[in-house]
Amino acid sequence: MKRLNTIYIGAIAMAVAAGTVVGYARDRQSRNNGDGQNSRRSQRQNGDGNQTNGAAGRGQEQGRRNSDLFGGDNPAPGNHRAGRNADNNGPRQGGTDRSQSDRESRRDSSKDSLTRHNTANGYEETSASGRVRTRAEKESDGEHVSKFDVTGRKQSEEVDRTDGSKQVSRFDATGRVRQEEVDHKDGSRDVSNHEFGRDGKVRATETVKYDVHERIVNKTVTKTVNKVVIVNHYDRGRFGFVYHPVFVMRPFVRWYDPYWYTPAGVVIVHPFHYHWGWDSYGWYHAYYGPYWTTYDVYPTPSYWVTDWMVASYLQDHYEAQMSVDQARAEAQAAREEADKAAAAAQTAQDQAEISEAKAAQAQAELQARNAEAKLAAAEHEQEEAGKPNPNATPIDKDTKEALKNQIDQTIAEKKALAEQAQSGKDPVLPDVSKAFADPKHIYPVSKVISVTSAKDSSPAGNLSEGDLLKVEPGQDDKLKNAGENDLITMRVMTSKGDDGEVPAGSLVNVSVHDLQDFDSEFRAKLDAGLNAADQNQDAFKQGATTGT
Repeated sequence: MKRLNTIYIGAIAMAVAAGTVVGYARDRQSRNNGDGQNSRRSQRQNGDGNQTNGAAGRGQEQGRRNSDLFGGDNPAPGNHRAGRNADNNGPRQGGTDRSQSDRESRRDSSKDSLTRHNTANGYEETSASGRVRTRAEKESDGEHVSKFDVTGRKQSEEVDRTDGSKQVSRFDATGRVRQEEVDHKDGSRDVSNHEFGRDGKVRATETVKYDVHERIVNKTVTKTVNKVVIVNHYDRGRFGFVYHPVFVMRPFVRWYDPYWYTPAGVVIVHPFHYHWGWDSYGWYHAYYGPYWTTYDVYPTPSYWVTDWMVASYLQDHYEAQMSVDQARAEAQAAREEADKAAAAAQTAQDQAEISEAKAAQAQAELQARNAEAKLAAAEHEQEEAGKPNPNATPIDKDTKEALKNQIDQTIAEKKALAEQAQSGKDPVLPDVSKAFADPKHIYPVSKVISVTSAKDSSPAGNLSEGDLLKVEPGQDDKLKNAGENDLITMRVMTSKGDDGEVPAGSLVNVSVHDLQDFDSEFRAKLDAGLNAADQNQDAFKQGATTGT
């Protein structure tokens, strides 16, 4: 699978989204007329707050946390994070695009030129050319205030609910809700970002909860995988978000079935075959063989879970990419937006609106060219799916065996934590420092990031879901005293060989924050794998008995 101009496209999309958020916050602050609490809310939407969360400044922290699932800017020096298929990423806070910000500033400065008139259940504000820029409507759940850009595209909708809370929805160019924010009456808030899959539908939602003091409390990630909804919870730890499992003993009891383990925990081998049924899945055809192959025979369930885990990472990578149909639809939408902006510039009645329309046209034209480039990349990717990739370094037998051993070890740790919880104790959740203590630990990459070379800090390329990393030896002191934004030298063990990806064998800088994300996702996926194995235990035994 190939990726074209990932970093460049990602930067454009993030800039547009950030500018939209900033402009919205200014309009909201203007309506608030200096109200203390609402002004504070407007400030934090801009990332301008002075409060801190740990070592990171509040604006910086918010910008990063709201993009954990979807990529985004990383404030750590020398580590620049790139989004995947940029338009698939939710809006980011804490950053601005100069052209978009200037456009919103001009709009604010020309606010007096908008004409306000009452409607049947609210009011509208229109420009000199008659275009609706603000629409307020009273509904049963509260007042809805929608903002529109110069082309008529809906940018945001704020609902002042009757219970005292506020909900803000922010839209992309195709009309989909990218981000939702709920400000509760007590001053806490929830920020949700949506990621869209190959079919253009929401496939993952990340919700970050903030308390009344602007401190991050936790996050929840909801994903749909093979029509199954998976919900994972994470606590805010010293290095980032730490996976918080739901402690249930049943999968572990079934896992340590006497059929597979002696009372002393010694493995009993009962080789079995298993038919996965993946032949009709696009991600399987894209990666089977060129990067990864399943075991022919499974000696024990842990081998099965290893294949399940690798497949899960590769499926995530595939499903987050843009399909040809989706790329074509987004290219068409971007081109239509450029045409609307050109028409708006022709009919605008004042200089501010003319300037805004021309800037919107230039931005839409750039987005259209990028969308067309992504379409070409998606078509090329479709043609190359499943073919040998000379740039790929597949997962070899020894690496896969090491990953299997790591899975066995982590399952034993999870069982011990579950037993503690079962006995009424409060288990201490392991963070990435536990992985740092094991020099053999493998870190499967769980999101797209761009990294720099450990040699000279120059751009090294991208890492993506399913790539495997290992800590380069000789960093013991750094690992023991690591901070969230510190950079660790990692060796790339395997690579799918996509365009722009870091070749295997390279030494790169990866932040502790990102390594914490990788470790948390590994533990979350393993829990899902254990549940899947629990549901298939009877099939494992039947396969071992019949040899089918």
